[in-house]
Amino acid sequence: MKHEAILEGHELLPRDPRVEAEFDVRVHCAAGDIDAQIVNLSSDGFRLRSENPLQVGWVVTLEAATQFPVKALICWACGTEAGGVFAEPVAL
Repeated sequence: MKHEAILEGHELLPRDPRVEAEFDVRVHCAAGDIDAQIVNLSSDGFRLRSENPLQVGWVVTLEAATQFPVKALICWACGTEAGGVFAEPVAL
């Protein structure tokens, strides 16, 4: 494993299963409102593609037509793809 030394002595917690998804959301963030699409999610987090890049550390609100607004934190970003964790677990 590439990062064995980093992980040595640390307990690995299993990650919640990810569900492939394809639905539109509006991301309310420091840069304004950005249209995006959720591509997968779990009860704890999500991965999305957006029209504009998001920044690591941004606290955002995700709003979909069928759900109430959900607060989240962007944990990683690469171009127009980003991933984050929900402020509170969500029911799938």
